[in-house]
Amino acid sequence: TLAAMGMFLGMNAATTANTIMFATYFNKASMSGLIQMIGFLPMFIFMPFITKIVNKYGKKEASVFGTIVSLIGGAVMLVFPTINNPDIALVVYLLALVIYGVGMGVYTCVSWAMMGDAIDYNEWKTGKREEGTVYAAYSLARKLVQAIVGSIGGFALAAIGYQSGAATQTPEVAEGIRTIVTLVPLIGYAFGAICLKFIY
Repeated sequence: TLAAMGMFLGMNAATTANTIMFATYFNKASMSGLIQMIGFLPMFIFMPFITKIVNKYGKKEASVFGTIVSLIGGAVMLVFPTINNPDIALVVYLLALVIYGVGMGVYTCVSWAMMGDAIDYNEWKTGKREEGTVYAAYSLARKLVQAIVGSIGGFALAAIGYQSGAATQTPEVAEGIRTIVTLVPLIGYAFGAICLKFIY
């Protein structure tokens, strides 16, 4: 559940602010829908192969590897503005988003099976089967993260000076939005990777 909270923090933060970032940083608001599809497309590509990957490497190992790949993609997204050419910066961002999506695709495909393992482990340790309690706690954690991300996003945008009704934003606000969109998911995935590696 803790690992999933980190992952959902990352996914929801990126999804929530991507539309605003493409409107303010790249001045291409119409691309935001395509961007979200690029982020999730690798998950569908991985679905047919996930059983073979898990059988060969294990659920935990595949998930940790996936989160590390996502961290690499997130790190590239964080530093892409150092490229002076905006068109090249956009291409680098899109490629990093694909890398990020590949990593998340592995984790997303395996995460529900990991919940089943946690339930089985709990039954083995305690003699009680409490799947209802475990799934309820997991669902509650997801909803809490969604609420927290929405709140943090609003506060963060206000803190950097974002004006929701303005036709354009200042370069400082655009840069702040870019940092939020790339840094918050990076923190969430790092937390998720640590939880998978050392707690699960």
